[in-house]
Amino acid sequence: MIRAWTAGIIDGEGCIGIYQTRKDKITKRGVVQVGNTDFRMLQTLQNNFGGGIYQNSRRKRPRSKPIWNWMLVGWKTVPFLIKIEPYLVCKKEKARDVINFYKCRANR
Repeated sequence: MIRAWTAGIIDGEGCIGIYQTRKDKITKRGVVQVGNTDFRMLQTLQNNFGGGIYQNSRRKRPRSKPIWNWMLVGWKTVPFLIKIEPYLVCKKEKARDVINFYKCRANR
């Protein structure tokens, strides 16, 4: 049940992709991220799948709630995406792209 719930969160609130690192702009990594104002939801993701939670420092309005980000980076994304991929609807192709990106790197 947690996998289907998580896939729904990723489809609706998350992003999946392969991004260049800020430092060298050559190295690419798989990233899964969810941003939300409800810390409990992100804590549930962290408790079940690992990763880190970070507070987003950008606030658009002075009285707005703080925004939290849960993030998985690198090889850790692969087992996570394999678990939730059957339940994804909107981001299934992006999940497969990240999984295949790491499979190709492992076969070098």
